[in-house]
Amino acid sequence: MKIKKYLLPIAAILIFGLTNSFAKFDQGYTERIIKQNREFIDFIDTCVTNFNMDRKKDLLTIYQKHLNAEIAYLQANYKRAYDEIYSSQKDMVELYEYILNEHYFEDSKNMLDGHASDIIKSKNTAAKQYLSLGYRDRAVARSLFVAGDSAHLKLRSYRLFKYMEAINLARRAKRYALISLYASQDGKTKLKIFNRLFKDEQDSSFFKRFVDKGEKDYIAEMNKTYEEYASETGGGEDKSASILTPFEGRAEKRSRFRKESKVAHYLLQEELYKAETIIRSYIDNYNYKLIMATLNVLAETAHEGESDGGPEGKDYKLYINHHKDNYYLLIHDKSALELVARDAKIVDYVKKDEKRSDDQQQIEVPEDSKSGR
Repeated sequence: MKIKKYLLPIAAILIFGLTNSFAKFDQGYTERIIKQNREFIDFIDTCVTNFNMDRKKDLLTIYQKHLNAEIAYLQANYKRAYDEIYSSQKDMVELYEYILNEHYFEDSKNMLDGHASDIIKSKNTAAKQYLSLGYRDRAVARSLFVAGDSAHLKLRSYRLFKYMEAINLARRAKRYALISLYASQDGKTKLKIFNRLFKDEQDSSFFKRFVDKGEKDYIAEMNKTYEEYASETGGGEDKSASILTPFEGRAEKRSRFRKESKVAHYLLQEELYKAETIIRSYIDNYNYKLIMATLNVLAETAHEGESDGGPEGKDYKLYINHHKDNYYLLIHDKSALELVARDAKIVDYVKKDEKRSDDQQQIEVPEDSKSGR
C-alpha cells in the first residue's frame, strides 16, 4: 500500500509533464502562430517589393515553409506546423536584419543628413523641429534593433516584433525628413506646391478655380463675390466641379466658395496653419498628398535648373519610392510575394511504401512445406 501511495504522485507528475510538453501544439496555439507568421510575411513583402526585388527568392523560401505549415494545420499535424513556422522565422530574421541595415537605417540617415544643411540655413523653426524628430526616431529604431538582435536566438517571434517596430520608426524618421523638406521652402515655392496639390486632387473640387492662376488673376479671383462667380460660370459651378460634387446644394456651394477665398488669402499671407485647417476638411490623406506635391514640384524645379545650366539638383523622384513605402504602398503593380507565390511547393511528408512489380516480388515458401513436399 505504501508503494502505491508513492507511485500515484509520481504517475500524476509524469502525466502532467507529458500533457504540458504537448500543450503548446494544440489547435488554438497553432492557429495563432500561423496568423502571426503571415503578418510577418506580409509586412516584409512590402519592404522587399519597394527596395530589393533581388531577395524575392528568400521570400519564396519563407512563404513555402509557411504554406506547408498551413497544410499541416489542416491535417491536424500541429507539431509539424509549429516546426515549419519556426523554421520560416529563422529565415525571416535574417531577411529582416538585411532589409533594416541595408535600406531603412541607411536611407533614413541619407535623407536626414542630405537636407540638414539646407534646413539649418533656412532658419525655419518648424523644419528644424521636424528634422530633430526624425533623428530621434532613427535613434530609437536603432535601439529596438539592438534589443531584438541581442535577444536569445530561439526567441524568433520576439526578434521579428522588434524589427517590425524598428522599420516603422525608420519609416517615420524618413517621413519627418520629407515634412521638414516641405517646411523649409519659401513662400513662393509653397504656393507652387499647393497649386500642384489642388491640381492633382481627383476626389474634390475644392480650390479648383485658383489652379494655375497668375498673381493678378489669383487676386482678382479671390476678391470676387459669389454672385459674380455664379454669373460667370452659369450657376456658380464649373463642369469639372459638378462632376466631382454632383449633389452639392446651393448652401454648400456658397460655404465652399467663402472657404476657398479664405484659403487663398491665407496662402498669400503665408498663414499656412490657418489654411491647412480648412483644406484638411476637403482633402483626404492630406499629409501624403502634400508631400507628394512637394516632391513633384522640387523635381521639376531641379530639372529646370539643370537645363538652364545651373548646379546639379537632387533627384527628388527617388524620394517618391520612400514616400510611398512610408504609407505601406507598393511602387510596383504586383508585390514580390505575388510574383513567387505560385512557385511554392507543398512538401509531401507521407512516406509511401515502394511498390515492386509482380515479377520482382518473391513468394516466401515456409520451410515445413518445402521439407514435407
